[in-house]
Amino acid sequence: MRSALPKVLHPICGRPMLSYILDVAGALDAAAISVVLAPATIATFAAQLPPDPRRSYTAQHERRGTGHAALQARSAIETHGAEVLVMLGDTPLLQAESTRRIVEARRAAGALVGILSFHTATPTGYGRIVRDTVGRVLGIVEERAATAEQRAIGECNSGVLCFEAGWMWPALADLPPNPASGEYYLTDLVERAISERGPGAVVAVAVTDEREAWGVNDRAQLAAASAVVQARILEQHMRAGVTIVNPATTTIDYSVTIGPDTIIQPGCVLRGATQIGCGCDIGPHTTLIDARVGDQARLRYAVVEAANLPAAADIGPFAHVAGAELPY
Repeated sequence: MRSALPKVLHPICGRPMLSYILDVAGALDAAAISVVLAPATIATFAAQLPPDPRRSYTAQHERRGTGHAALQARSAIETHGAEVLVMLGDTPLLQAESTRRIVEARRAAGALVGILSFHTATPTGYGRIVRDTVGRVLGIVEERAATAEQRAIGECNSGVLCFEAGWMWPALADLPPNPASGEYYLTDLVERAISERGPGAVVAVAVTDEREAWGVNDRAQLAAASAVVQARILEQHMRAGVTIVNPATTTIDYSVTIGPDTIIQPGCVLRGATQIGCGCDIGPHTTLIDARVGDQARLRYAVVEAANLPAAADIGPFAHVAGAELPY
């Protein structure tokens, strides 16, 4: 990211990237949630979230691969369930329904490992899912080790893995470092599971939308992921009864609430803890930051910051209201 800010704390629509993955964990009714982070990142991130008794934070003092990271969480979650779902903090587009499908598929098959995969026409850079002639998973082949035929495979590993916990923890503790990098990779457990119990030991289920597997590794990918999250937010508001005249020119943070029959005109930016009532007309080109707007208010070409506006307020054009509560 070329940034002093840790990657998973970069904001997407007003909240840290990692928050979206924790939403998925919460939607799955996880018994325990362990967040593995660099030591310096834990306090910064934890301060931004409401407390959750299921959630704990584990420091990874050395960056030695995904297997090493997962092993750090063992003491926090080993006694809490019969399976472990591992998700990546830099995949903010993942949806709870997709993870639920791989959890259920692993259970139904009695498999040791479940892989959430995705299909793409541009698989460059991803590990390929290799299957036999009847569709059973034979392994994950990383691109650098793949043959020309394997590189043509369009089904890839998303990095989201589900394990039978009783098998995973001792197998992970016994996992040798990858000879090419000296790091410990969770994907190496796929090969181990198949070698121990045959092809049926691993199942893979593909997401319906390949964007769910997008990882964020630089600012360009951050912008691409933000655009997808923003589109989801706008659609939710529109389906809840809000008119957004031009979604392409409208920015709305995750935490913003808007009442039905409100119209958001082009060029509006709605940030932070902004709350807008019913039947309002906002914009065009209006910015609201941590603002509260009463029902039936009208705002045009205005900037409102940390202010409470009463019902039927008429603000603008070209007004700046900050830290004030206007009388009725």
